[in-house]
Amino acid sequence: MVVVALVTMAMVIVLSAFNGIEALIDERYSLFDADITIIPLQSKVIAEDSLPLAALADLSGVRSVNKVIEERVFARNERSQRIVKLKGLQRSYLQASGIDSLVIEGDPSLSLGGNPAALIGIGVKYDLDLRLFEQQFKPLQLSAIERGKNLRRNMESALRNRSLPVSGIFSINIDFDSDYVLVPYEFAQDLLAYDDEYSAVEIRADAKADLAALKAEIEQVLGSEFQVRTRYQKNEIIFKTNETEKWATFLIMGFILLIATFNIIAALSLLINEKRADIKVLTSMGAELSSIKRIFLLEGALINLLGAGIGIGLGLLFVHLQRTYGLIRLEGGLVDFYPVAISLKDLMAVFALVVLCGFLSSIGPVQLLTKRYSNT
Repeated sequence: MVVVALVTMAMVIVLSAFNGIEALIDERYSLFDADITIIPLQSKVIAEDSLPLAALADLSGVRSVNKVIEERVFARNERSQRIVKLKGLQRSYLQASGIDSLVIEGDPSLSLGGNPAALIGIGVKYDLDLRLFEQQFKPLQLSAIERGKNLRRNMESALRNRSLPVSGIFSINIDFDSDYVLVPYEFAQDLLAYDDEYSAVEIRADAKADLAALKAEIEQVLGSEFQVRTRYQKNEIIFKTNETEKWATFLIMGFILLIATFNIIAALSLLINEKRADIKVLTSMGAELSSIKRIFLLEGALINLLGAGIGIGLGLLFVHLQRTYGLIRLEGGLVDFYPVAISLKDLMAVFALVVLCGFLSSIGPVQLLTKRYSNT
């Protein structure tokens, strides 16, 4: 029973750790990636009047609708230079997304003294060797290729140059931190010469909204000229990899549990061997073999169910203590303590697996040994 309980507890803890990682990834990505993104299929940009933004905003479950401009541009400082991904955001975007809460240095704003300013990832900061206190005098230089011009013929005339100071540094994850520069929507329009165009529409949904159903509703409104993706589809590889690893680990631990249930086989075999005289007496008194088998099967079920119950209880206790007190710390990670989360589906899967393994390990010795000792 103790062995079954320990293995069950380990399964609950490990699965809760995978759930915690998935929840952390979802939380971090949801701050930057919108719940639903609309991009054009036939061209690079969306014309200003081609999408019914007001109709999208009126859909049930939609919290906000924002136009964004996203493009690769050239960024340079006095000391360094590199290619970055520029993202032009409307004023309401920062508060709607929660990115302002992830600014670790400087001011969480896209303006300084009433003038446009940028928020950059911490990786971009290090690559460009930027210092916030210098930004008023040495702003960030951004360059984009003029639309319709050939960069090879004349680099100077083909580049459109603008500068703006950096107001703050954000940290989300390595993908975003090392690539993105966030700027006001109007500044991105000016740099890229997008007069009546934008790159995509990002929709934030209510917390309880069904994203799949909302996506289908948006597709009905827009037709087939645009691609509509949820943030899970946009980052499908990340979520699927975590899910695959989780259930592969569950399968491996299931084999460990199966080996652990050999203890039940040994315990029942010893018990039946010890009670063989009693089995013979009961048989001679007219007891049916099925009744004797039921006694030992109930014994195996009791060991198994108690072990499973105690193991799940201990696993839940550990998860609670980890969430409350942070028993296992993460040094230098995104969070101070290892994330954990309980899923009812996982608990049911663990319990079902433990019961199945326990039943399979009980039925063999009971069927074989009770029949043997009842005939001797």
